[in-house]
Amino acid sequence: MRDLSFLKLPQAGTNTAIVFLLILATFVTFFIFLGLLREFLRKKKLKNYFFKEAYDRGLTEIEAQILWEYSIKLGRDPFLTLEFKAPFEKVVDLYLTTDPNPSEKLVQDMRIKLGFDYVPYFVPLVSTKDIELFQPAKLYTESRESFEIALFDKDERFMYWAVIDKKSIPRIKGQKATISFIRKGDGIYKFEEIVEDMFTENGKTILKIPHTFELTRYQRREYSRIEVEIPAQVGIIINDEIKWLSGEIVDISAGGAKVCISLSETQMEIQPMTEIILKFELAGRHFNLKANIVNIYPRRHTTCYGVKFEDIKPDDQKFIYDFVKKEQQKLAQLMVKNRG
Repeated sequence: MRDLSFLKLPQAGTNTAIVFLLILATFVTFFIFLGLLREFLRKKKLKNYFFKEAYDRGLTEIEAQILWEYSIKLGRDPFLTLEFKAPFEKVVDLYLTTDPNPSEKLVQDMRIKLGFDYVPYFVPLVSTKDIELFQPAKLYTESRESFEIALFDKDERFMYWAVIDKKSIPRIKGQKATISFIRKGDGIYKFEEIVEDMFTENGKTILKIPHTFELTRYQRREYSRIEVEIPAQVGIIINDEIKWLSGEIVDISAGGAKVCISLSETQMEIQPMTEIILKFELAGRHFNLKANIVNIYPRRHTTCYGVKFEDIKPDDQKFIYDFVKKEQQKLAQLMVKNRG
């Protein structure tokens, strides 16, 4: 047989293999280091941008560091804490519950500087920290008893609800309580929490309850509304004839409006479910809409009527919806600017 040994590949020695592996490991380590360095520089650049933005909004270095550090721990984008209330509250809550020496005063200062200390009526509540003082509510015990209460005080960790019901409330310290309240212009809220403590202050029973983000919201209206001052003509259909009255629309949504009419103008009693025609101009567009009266609000010199639009055209409804949304955005920006 012919000798084919000359076709065999050369065998690498042990030293050659070791050198090859070392070179390969060096390259791998270099690329890993390069990737880590690029990530480090990226994060450093982002952090510098974040601190610059925080300083522009009036935050101190300590305040900016807290938002940056606890946003990273929570896995959130730190920039969102400067723009939106919900992520801000989540981040500062982590700070307050995990930092060895948290400062409630510092959190309150940040909230004011960022314009998160006030929630407009058209913006849903994020947590129980947003509930306004003296908000009335109903408290339900585990035994299904109900009591009238009102928010007496609050800090960054607890709410203090005063029992304003005339009947005596039992000892419910350590028990779960359900609290429900109506926020004007928004909706119905409900949450459950354990009563941390009960004590008496100035003759009132005070319930100490921890804050929570677990708020259940039931929207009372299908559409958001905005306050306006729009002259309107209200047509009342009487015996197949239309009697026109002058009025003013004081708030409006894509689903309806509230229109007020002077008592001297009406000289008649308008009943609920009365069908009307509403003529008005909104942002340069003329409307001639059918509506039904669903609520009546008597006042000293005027009577206001809550009306629901009937058979409104989709493009008309969208126009009103877009108008309300834009006005709400303008109002929110104005509030932030004024507080800045």
